[in-house]
Amino acid sequence: MPYRSVFRPDLFRDRTIVVTGGGSGIGRCTAHELAALGAHVVLVGRKPERLAAVV
Repeated sequence: MPYRSVFRPDLFRDRTIVVTGGGSGIGRCTAHELAALGAHVVLVGRKPERLAAVV
C-alpha cells in the first residue's frame, strides 16, 4: 500500500520552511513530508554528505 499523507497536498504551497537535522531520522522524514505538501524546504545539518543524500 503506498504512503498517503493525512494532510491536503497543497497545505504548505509557496511557503519556505527550515528543517534542522534534515540529514537523517525525524528531520529527514519531516523534510520529505513538507516537500510533498508543497513547501520549499531548506535543510540544515552538521554533515553535508547526509544533507546531499536527502534530495
